[in-house]
Amino acid sequence: MTSVVIPSPAEIGAGIGLVSGGACDMASSAVQQFVSSPTIAETGLNMLASQIEVLEQLVAKLRGVGVGIEHVHDTLAATTQLEWHSPAGQVFREAVSHRQQHAAALRETANQTATLASQGIDELRAMIASLQTLLAAARSTVGATAGTAVARMCS
Repeated sequence: MTSVVIPSPAEIGAGIGLVSGGACDMASSAVQQFVSSPTIAETGLNMLASQIEVLEQLVAKLRGVGVGIEHVHDTLAATTQLEWHSPAGQVFREAVSHRQQHAAALRETANQTATLASQGIDELRAMIASLQTLLAAARSTVGATAGTAVARMCS
């Protein structure tokens, strides 16, 4: 026959206290870790923010392309000033004039694209900052609420 020893109420209370104390410590630690560790969303926003520099470099290159096209445009303009009194000279001037118009259109497109891209980058920065602020506030609020709940349950 096996005998079973039933613990006393004091021993049961002490055991429950040890278990609940450990659970409270774990819950408190989990809340603290949640508040201090970046979330996946925050990590993603930080990565996105770091890529803005790459976009700015592309905009700078696009502006450089616009400057290069402007140089081509100016060179073509100088070429059309040459005085060639022949049918071939006239055809050449017309072809160069057409290329000059094309270069002007390309330059305008490059400049407009660079301007729009810069505005987009500014808007992206503002949106990222706003989202980062909202996430930090949400995490702080959730952490405070969870901390209060743990404190109430564990006291």
